[in-house]
Amino acid sequence: MMGRAWMMASVAAGCLLAAAGGGAQAAEDAVVIGLLDDLSGPTADLSGKGKVVAAQMAIDDFGGQVLGRPVRLLASDHQNKPEIASTQAREWYDRDGVSMITGMSNSAIALAVRAIARERGKVDVIAGGTADSLIGADCSPTGILWTATARAIAGTTASVVAQTEKTWFMLTVDYSGGKSLEAAALEALKARGATVAGVARHPFNSPDFSSYLVQAQSSGAKVLALSNTGNDTLTALKQANEFGVRQSGMSIVGLYFDTTQIKALEDSAVKGLIYTSSFNWNRDAKAAAWATRFLEQRGALPSQSQAATYSSVLHYLKAVKAAGGTEPGKVIAQMRAIPVEDPVTGTGWVREDGRVMYDMYVLKAKARDAMTGPLDLVDVVKTVPPDEAFGPVSAECHLKS
Repeated sequence: MMGRAWMMASVAAGCLLAAAGGGAQAAEDAVVIGLLDDLSGPTADLSGKGKVVAAQMAIDDFGGQVLGRPVRLLASDHQNKPEIASTQAREWYDRDGVSMITGMSNSAIALAVRAIARERGKVDVIAGGTADSLIGADCSPTGILWTATARAIAGTTASVVAQTEKTWFMLTVDYSGGKSLEAAALEALKARGATVAGVARHPFNSPDFSSYLVQAQSSGAKVLALSNTGNDTLTALKQANEFGVRQSGMSIVGLYFDTTQIKALEDSAVKGLIYTSSFNWNRDAKAAAWATRFLEQRGALPSQSQAATYSSVLHYLKAVKAAGGTEPGKVIAQMRAIPVEDPVTGTGWVREDGRVMYDMYVLKAKARDAMTGPLDLVDVVKTVPPDEAFGPVSAECHLKS
């Protein structure tokens, strides 16, 4: 089996099974969920490792079984390579009895798995990729997109900041996800009458941003927008601090930043950073309690994609129960019919194009001396309602049952 793979049994089963053998036999009496993600690469801390914990929490919270069948979790490392992800997805769907694949950080991975799931009429619930085409030209009658799209993340941030800041420089990771973030921000900036002084593209997992930061500082822009994620965002922020980007008069926004990254940076590198998130653990007591429980199990606070994984797996199991089985069409119909309700999302719903609708939060990183506890890292700049954050159904989405 491609990548690093494990089969995690439910607490009720009380054991750990090797994923390489006995998959089809195990699937005969189990509902098997596959989690395909970055477990060892540059986004592993934000995605895969914690997603395994989050998915298992959802399974455990549901009771470890559905319709009298144990629920088991397979987890595999896609290594940020679409060809590895595609091979793993085919094996899971065709050989190992996996009824739903989730995770899929990295939009290229999500698009590759979506194509395989759509071809086979299988369920995919993306809790990682952000490409807008996943609810556009690449939408699927058996596909759900749980994580926020580039439009909701980058477009919302750009729209809010561009109310006062009108000249921007874009620093973008050179793959589909980064380009989607950039495109969404550019659309929002145009609508606000802002201009872009320059765009620089960098390779994925880049160790050196010095030349790009020099370009940004010499562009005359007032805002440096980081259209990247994971280690790339952290490295860019650290080096921007070393280069005195803020001291030169530029502000910095993260077009895909995560609250869990704040503590990984010096105060001077991150305080005041504005970004948009799909998860705000201080939304209410239930969200804070869930985040604390995750922290106790994982040893780190949950990222927004890890929170989305919990919510997606829990909702899928509710739909399986309501559908009376794992037949994809019936399960997807129930996922759309049942309201989304859990400690992570609060309340929401699944739209006809597979887009999960929920509030988004524009956040601002606090200075260290203003923080009062482990969950007190940000101020809420704006709570954005679902229809405003995600916009209407795309005309490019043509679903056929």
